[in-house]
Amino acid sequence: MAYGGRNPGQEAGGFDVQEADLKSIVIGGDAVKLNDVASKLGKYCVTGGEKEKVSASQIRGILDHLQRMYKFDPNELQLLRPKLAYAAGRHGGKVNDLQKVADKAITMVEADKKRFENFRNFFEAIVAYHRFHGGK
Repeated sequence: MAYGGRNPGQEAGGFDVQEADLKSIVIGGDAVKLNDVASKLGKYCVTGGEKEKVSASQIRGILDHLQRMYKFDPNELQLLRPKLAYAAGRHGGKVNDLQKVADKAITMVEADKKRFENFRNFFEAIVAYHRFHGGK
């Protein structure tokens, strides 16, 4: 392990994804980077005490919203940002870190359908890895 015993991408007091990595995922569609970051974030979200962890229902609610967007609507995507902020404020813990990553990624989507698909794939992968690593 690197970073003083912490996993790469994880800082003391939170999970940090490099902006370059998010750009590779959202703008470039880099599936290798997507899997790497999503796995680390999914695993991070299931560690710690019960009040810190991200529950399956918290993370699924966001994914369900994305999956209901059959046609890409940049305004509807932007409305997901306050929902994420509300969840982070209400639940705290690692939901805050998930909100920060998702919010950064959403700002990179802009009005581009392909970027939206890349973001949705990224979020689906986070949910999948969350479950894989023991998320309940």
